[in-house]
Amino acid sequence: MSSFLLTCLLIGLFIAVVIDLLKHRIPNVLVMGLVVLGFAGNVLADHSLGIWISTSGLLTGLICFLPLHIFGTLGAGDVKLLAAVGAVVGAGTVLTAALMTIAAGGLIALAYITLRGGFPDMIRRYWKMFVHLFYQHPIYIPPAPGEAAGLRFPYALAIASGTVLAVL
Repeated sequence: MSSFLLTCLLIGLFIAVVIDLLKHRIPNVLVMGLVVLGFAGNVLADHSLGIWISTSGLLTGLICFLPLHIFGTLGAGDVKLLAAVGAVVGAGTVLTAALMTIAAGGLIALAYITLRGGFPDMIRRYWKMFVHLFYQHPIYIPPAPGEAAGLRFPYALAIASGTVLAVL
């Protein structure tokens, strides 16, 4: 991947993070711009192989996070953003980025919950679930309404962090 393409990707991710933090949305125009950039950059660099790199990366990114959207844990913008990253970096790198994104998202979620004062409540809930599991009566105790662990947070920061970890 060229340094120009990488720079454009990082700028696009930065813009996505800022907009997601402010508006809890990732604009389709931004996502499509990254997809076009990925296809154009990869085709210019590798001609017909570039089409394969971008297509396989886009589909891999889409497949990685689409189930999370279907089950209601991620927004559609987050899925589309990872697919756009895939169009730029290709299938292998976007798979690594998805795994790094999940790890970064977990750390960001812990920080988010802690900053909102919900860490003790979360530990109590998980302890109760662990005790039930130990006695072979597994249960899931959902967060109480308004509890920090039950709130959504902008995931573009996790996607950007995971992507940076994967490409550097």
